[in-house]
Parts: sequence; structure tokens; C-alpha cells
Amino acid sequence: MLLNLRNSIDFFLRRKIHFSRKNYYEENEDKSTLIFLDEEINREKNIIEKYNLLDYKNNSTISNYCQNLYIIDLLDKYLNIENCDTLRVLDIGSKNWYYVRAEFSYFKKYCNNLFLDGVEIDAYRLYANFYNRLEVAKYYMKGLSGVNYIPDDLKNINNRYDYIIWILPFVLIGPHRYWGLPDKYFLPKKLFEHAYSLLSKHGKMVIINQGEEEFNTQKNLMSGLKYKSLLLDNMFYKYKHERYLSIIEKE
Repeated sequence: MLLNLRNSIDFFLRRKIHFSRKNYYEENEDKSTLIFLDEEINREKNIIEKYNLLDYKNNSTISNYCQNLYIIDLLDKYLNIENCDTLRVLDIGSKNWYYVRAEFSYFKKYCNNLFLDGVEIDAYRLYANFYNRLEVAKYYMKGLSGVNYIPDDLKNINNRYDYIIWILPFVLIGPHRYWGLPDKYFLPKKLFEHAYSLLSKHGKMVIINQGEEEFNTQKNLMSGLKYKSLLLDNMFYKYKHERYLSIIEKE
């Protein structure tokens, strides 16, 4: 009860005040210190060449570079996509959208016109350095045309999308509360059904869950839909908990 009250007050204030330092920036870090396995070295080379990421490698932190490699690697491996004129993509729960480069580079390769939206309900959550999520996201989005960060509730999104990416959705109340959201926004079934309704015919939704309990809860939400799931490896970035990938195709 008290945690929900505190989260509700803090969340309300964040959305009203929008406090943040401006012009977030990260210094490039030397990637020669990276220690990759032989398999990862070969895979990194392939990804850089295929998605033209050399300039990004030379202008990023080690952590952000590896996290984006992780995302673009799994998209490249598991999401079959054909060339087309226009793609519309939605990322749900974008946080500070540290992985937007991976999504943009992947989808842009397969279309002439990319419209990539990221929606985040808690966009004004403040970090210890006094930058909020939105301000940090602006830095990661810099130079990426057709990319739009939306500080809003997913329920207010009503466009149609060819692909939806959802990394670590809140399907358990514990993580939802831990990250400071009021209980009234914990609507896993309603949010999932709304997200699915945004998919175009034959569109696909990519979901990444953390841990077996969260994954099993996600499977219950996906019951009756056409999907495939697998346990992800830890190539490029070593996460503390196991991660599971699910790809849903709308029929």
C-alpha cells in the first residue's frame, strides 16, 4: 500500500515537472579492450559490414555498443523480413531507448522509408546524473531519420505497425513496482491485447522476457496466438538472468 502510494506521488510529479539537465552526451570508448570469443569476433564483423555500423562502433561507449550488438544480432538471426518500400515499427517501453541504433539499422536495411516509434509511459524518470529518460533518448536517436520518441501510455497509441518490439514487458507486479510505476498501470493482459491489435495483417511482435517466471506468464498471455519461442544465448552482452525470445505473427 505504502509503496504504491509513493510510486503514485513520484510518478505524478515526474509527469508534471519534466525536470532534466539538457544535452546528454557520451564519450567514445576504445573497443580494442573488448574481449570476444572467436565466434563473436566473426559475428561482429559480419554485423558491422551488413548493417554499416563501423562509424557507430567508433562513436559509442563499450556498454552501449555491446547492448546494440546483442539486439541487432537476435533480430538478424530470428526475424525474417523482406525488402519493401515502407515499414512502420513500434518499440514499447523504450525507457531511454539505448538500443534504438540496433532497431533503426536493422529495419532501415530492408526498406526505403522507415517510421520507428518508441513509446514510454515513464519518460521523465530521473537518473542520478539528473538527466531524464527522454533527454538521454534524444542523444541515442540523434541523426536517425523517421525516429520518434513518444512520452505516453501505450493505450493511447492507435497507429498500425508492421513490427512491434517489446523488451521486458511488465507482466509481473514486482518489477512493475520496483521501477516506480503505480499499480493502476499494471494491466499486462489489456496492454498486450492492445499491442496485438496495433499489428497489421501478417505483422510480427518480438517480445523479450527475463527469467522463467516472467516467460511462463508471457506464454499464458500469448495462448491461442501463432508464435514461436526460444532461450537466447548471451552473445555480445552478458545479462544476469536468462532471456527468452518470442515472435508472434498476426494472421
